[in-house]
Amino acid sequence: MLLFLSTALLSASILFFTGCGKYEDGPAFSLSSKKGRVVNTWRFEKVFNVTTGTDYTSDYNNDNIEFKKDGTYIWTEGSSSDIGTWVFASDKENIVLTENGSSSGESYQIRRLKGKQFWIRDDVGTNYSSEYRLSKK
Repeated sequence: MLLFLSTALLSASILFFTGCGKYEDGPAFSLSSKKGRVVNTWRFEKVFNVTTGTDYTSDYNNDNIEFKKDGTYIWTEGSSSDIGTWVFASDKENIVLTENGSSSGESYQIRRLKGKQFWIRDDVGTNYSSEYRLSKK
């Protein structure tokens, strides 16, 4: 009986933790909050068009994004920067970046949010969708 209960508890735990993943590419489970994982300085590891497979990583070699705890971000592009605010959409499956002076934000689907990896996708339309694979700087 004890063996049966132990096996049932272990099976239920495995099903629970593997079903906790909100993002398509992971992680399935994390002890860190989503905000705690986003707040960081990220460099562009890989940027590509999802539809065509075209790689744009070299266009982002000198870029990075810093997400701050206060809900602001700085996107550095070479010697210039875009500054704005960031928030999660209500479901926390998307992050919305609103550049200062803009009345609307740009939404990115979160694909992966791990301690050292942050993948987001900008779905502009059927012919153009970019994925940004960021790594901790």
